[in-house]
Amino acid sequence: MSRPSYHPAAVALQAVLALANQTEREVAGRLGLNLTDYRALSALSQSGPMTVGNLALELGATAATTTAIVSRLETRGYAERLRGEGDRRHVHVSATAAASRDIMRLMRPLMDATNQQIESLPAAQQDAVADFLRAAQGLMKDHLHTLSTKDTI
Repeated sequence: MSRPSYHPAAVALQAVLALANQTEREVAGRLGLNLTDYRALSALSQSGPMTVGNLALELGATAATTTAIVSRLETRGYAERLRGEGDRRHVHVSATAAASRDIMRLMRPLMDATNQQIESLPAAQQDAVADFLRAAQGLMKDHLHTLSTKDTI
């Protein structure tokens, strides 16, 4: 049986995703976090304050598990609980400035190099790259949703 032939860009994207996973594990380790805790911290860093329930949905975890993750991040100084001023029962979780600083210290070289590479392209190619990456992000979200709603094999 022959294997399907994929466009070199599709193959390259799969390689980038594999490297992204390896990079994520390395950054987590450098921060002294396990991968699950780092993913929670990354979600908080990218989205801003959110409830534990929303963070649990983002991670695909239970509220109890997410509460334990937040507690570990809080102990390391990477997350903080913010109580509502009007209703103290209303709690949001946020990444601390130290967490954002530490993540950026580790990721800035890659971000700067990526930015430089993209900016070296003609404007039309920059737009094409951005359009492709946005489309790939949407395809990945759709695929993830499909995987998470299918019965296991």
